[in-house]
Amino acid sequence: MTSPRDQLLAGLEDILTRIRQANGYLTDAGANFTREPRPASDDSADEFITAVWSRQERATDPALVRTHRLTTVQVAAKVPAGLTDAQARLDAITTDIEMAMEKQEFRFPSGIQYPKYQAAEPALPQQAGAGWIGVFLTYTSHIPIRRPAA
Repeated sequence: MTSPRDQLLAGLEDILTRIRQANGYLTDAGANFTREPRPASDDSADEFITAVWSRQERATDPALVRTHRLTTVQVAAKVPAGLTDAQARLDAITTDIEMAMEKQEFRFPSGIQYPKYQAAEPALPQQAGAGWIGVFLTYTSHIPIRRPAA
């Protein structure tokens, strides 16, 4: 059995891999999903999305303090972009992730709260004309401290 953190990330993977133009999205970034962190400064222009947990802290809901942790997840994405369309591509990938997360079609395992949007910020290449643009989105979820007993 996997940990609650792994179950949360697996759920995000199921949601974010649906981001494909064939499914009505603006990009195909979901075709290259990974749970492994990749640097935002990576010079390749390949599209990808990754989700990693970045922080755990005491639950903010008093009813969950003894049983759950508030877990912060970073969703990072990168898409190809030129000098004249970077803003539009940034908006497209951000829109895709927000739209996928808003649908709430996926149900997480019992005890895992559907992730809530917290913030977003652009990920910019260090060199102009690098051929890509990216975004970091932050979500939080209350997840169980321990995995359920089998």
